[in-house]
Amino acid sequence: MPEMVQTFKSMQKTESEKRKFLASIQGVELNESSNNEGGSSFEDIKRRAMGINTSADDVVSLQGSFASEAGFGIGAGLGYFKE
Repeated sequence: MPEMVQTFKSMQKTESEKRKFLASIQGVELNESSNNEGGSSFEDIKRRAMGINTSADDVVSLQGSFASEAGFGIGAGLGYFKE
């Protein structure tokens, strides 16, 4: 059984390398490590769906459920408003 698992992993690796090669010929960069770092997190997508177009480290992003998660409820906010 371990031989089958190793064979399957090597087949996946070969197919992945083929896909990367074919994509690089077409000018597309397929690198798993960069895709994971550059991708949007669930919180970023949720923030954009709520209409908040700022990054997570901006104080403006502390609205709605994000504010309550951070401990800022109604009337207990930051005292900041968007102009």
